Amino acid sequence: MYPFSTTKNSFLKRGQRDNGQIVVEYVLLLVAAVGIAVLMTSLMVSRDPEHPGFLVVKWRQIIEVIGKDVVDTSDDGTP
Repeated sequence: MYPFSTTKNSFLKRGQRDNGQIVVEYVLLLVAAVGIAVLMTSLMVSRDPEHPGFLVVKWRQIIEVIGKDVVDTSDDGTP
């Protein structure tokens, strides 16, 4: 059989090979996407006390500012 045969069997075999390649590519993309998502999540919202995520740090700072409840004053010092 020639490598560039146009018989029905060669098209079927090639289609089956392409389906397998599509599955492999899909799985690789899925693994990459999940890996990136896990990395982003751990950097953003990690609750580890030694290395908290930047979103958790910023949220804690906002809560502390709100908790201080600083009264707005005018230039002459009156509220």
